[in-house]
Amino acid sequence: MSKRKIVLAFSGGLDTSYALVSLREQGWEVLTANIDTGGLHSGEGDVVRARAEELGSARHFVIDAREELYSRVVTYAIKANYLRNGGYPSCVGAERLVQAEKVVQCALDNGADAIAHGSTGAGADHVRYDSVIRALAPQLEIITPIRDERLTREFERDFLAQQGFATSDKVTTYSINEGLIGTSIGGKETYGSWDYLPEDAWESTKAIKDAPSDGIELIFAFDKGEVTSATTLDGTPIEGTGPGAPNYAILRSLNALAAEHGVGRGIHMGSTMVGNLARVGFEAPGMLTLIAAHRELERLTLSNRQQATKATLGTTYGDLLHEAVYYDPILDDFRAFLDSSQTRVTGEVRVRLQKGNVIPLGSRSPYSLLDAATRQGVVYGYGSSLWTGEQARAFAHMYAIPGAIAKNAGPQDK
Repeated sequence: MSKRKIVLAFSGGLDTSYALVSLREQGWEVLTANIDTGGLHSGEGDVVRARAEELGSARHFVIDAREELYSRVVTYAIKANYLRNGGYPSCVGAERLVQAEKVVQCALDNGADAIAHGSTGAGADHVRYDSVIRALAPQLEIITPIRDERLTREFERDFLAQQGFATSDKVTTYSINEGLIGTSIGGKETYGSWDYLPEDAWESTKAIKDAPSDGIELIFAFDKGEVTSATTLDGTPIEGTGPGAPNYAILRSLNALAAEHGVGRGIHMGSTMVGNLARVGFEAPGMLTLIAAHRELERLTLSNRQQATKATLGTTYGDLLHEAVYYDPILDDFRAFLDSSQTRVTGEVRVRLQKGNVIPLGSRSPYSLLDAATRQGVVYGYGSSLWTGEQARAFAHMYAIPGAIAKNAGPQDK
């Protein structure tokens, strides 16, 4: 009788390493799938493959999902200016949709009986994976050793050591997930609300004190809300971008460039979909830079009402993705709105990266509302040829009336 076959979403970290060995010992034929959504740098895919084979994977798959992640998730996150609770760009959460879909497809292509993932039950990733699997392959069994057995990272480390497999101290101390959008870092200090992550816990960003003091200036070009180029002031594309580069190249390159200038660090704290309060460190140098540049161009090209409505709907859209509401048709409605809102978000933004700061310095666009006003003789703080002083006085008089009425409502002192 042949063994039952299972596909394990495999990152090479502590949780998935434990899951691979544990499932193999239970009699499963374990196939491992490493979905690259930006976390594999030069040679790292080979390291993950070697780890999977060392632990006993029957067959290992590396699936490149970076272009799909960028086009389906990242572009809309930028159009929405999405930051969870105003600060966190959902570094890994939003990527789980694409990762889980690729794992499901791998399982179906290889005739698997089940899918496994290494998520715990204390966070949101287990909901994200399960939501996709239930929607796309409800016939497949879902196996989650870490969630079901409620294991500690110390137990997993000791189990692997007993089996003859070593793990690094950092992997035991912190759970690190890296992707195109950013890197999340959880463990030790993030279990409470007071302590900050130590310097050696951060993966890529320089400490502000070590970042270059003079910074760097860049120009970003956008076409209908999508970034099309990133150059230095003399027009030279930043390293790794330019003609022929993949759609995610600018974000990938910015993750390295902005990190050198100390940009992107943060610690996010907020309620999760399962009801508990979570705190996690993150590094998102490229995403925070692009959102800041995009928002600056919107200030030049969108009306106040557009910006206010977008802020609300964009946050709702991002929160739904973060909370694994992947297949509700309302998301298509949100995306249609976001696409429509970007019709005039075309132009360039000049940005300085310096000592951990992203500083928009200027913007220009053929759809500039500021230029349109100037052409009609309206210059803020200087004057206008569209109205007279008498008309301005009348407007101020009429505008003040509702507030004056409200202030004087109620019983009057005699």
